Amino acid sequence: MLQPIRNFLGFIFKPIGRPILIALVGQFVFLFSVLTMIPLRMAANPVVNYNLFYTPIMSLLFFGFFYRACVEEIESRGVIYGYLAALFAWPVIGEVASMPLDEGIVKQFSGINIKLLGGYFYVIVGWVLLKIMWRTKALKNSVCAFFLVFLCIWTFELYMDNYSSKIPIDMMPAIGNWVALVFGMVSLLILIIAWRTDSVVKKTVMGTLLYITFSIVIMGSGQWQTPSKFYVKYEGAHIGHEIQELQKEQEYLQYLKKYMIEKGLATEEELGAKGHDESHDESEHTNKQ
Repeated sequence: MLQPIRNFLGFIFKPIGRPILIALVGQFVFLFSVLTMIPLRMAANPVVNYNLFYTPIMSLLFFGFFYRACVEEIESRGVIYGYLAALFAWPVIGEVASMPLDEGIVKQFSGINIKLLGGYFYVIVGWVLLKIMWRTKALKNSVCAFFLVFLCIWTFELYMDNYSSKIPIDMMPAIGNWVALVFGMVSLLILIIAWRTDSVVKKTVMGTLLYITFSIVIMGSGQWQTPSKFYVKYEGAHIGHEIQELQKEQEYLQYLKKYMIEKGLATEEELGAKGHDESHDESEHTNKQ
């Protein structure tokens, strides 16, 4: 009696089992990266110098999978390696690199935060270049798959990291629901494409895209309904750190201008120092008031 049901389920899930499994692996890797990143700043007492151990390990996984994607001759397997490389690349390049810490030997690896909204320009350029390289076969499909997943995550993160400050609070539930609905339909379309194709490579690529669209469905129906606690707590501190660094840079520039004028290396007119000093004094006076 159960055999017809088993046959039917086998008929349905066998063609799309690979994409679903690949998407679930992506969720597992994401969960792994989140849990292993807790000691950096989300713990009650962040572990000092934890980034000096975490970054090399994640970098080793990233470069190891990327190397395998470059040398793997079986295309479907190479796409998997490229997918895994992108999943491990994001914690290193997109998170830890620009994360400011209060204590430790290295408090910040890079001052460039690629998740800022202005990064959209480079994301668009990246998508165009990927399209050209994939269509012209300038790069192996496995390497293109790496850039595909990484650009998907980057595009996704640009919205996720900025929605709390850019979207009106009263519109968040409606936008979240629409995002979840649209990407739910895209996820269904991906499953249909995977079900209809006989290409293992295409099924694999569909699985990597399913990981992204399914993640967006989860975020749209959950976190994006309200402002992010994580953003308010951690990104607020990050912005304060950036303001302090800019203030230090501004003070040093004022010192350099004064030094160059006193030594005769430049005039006030050349540096525009007089007008700038007056505006600087006015801003200081306003702050004191």
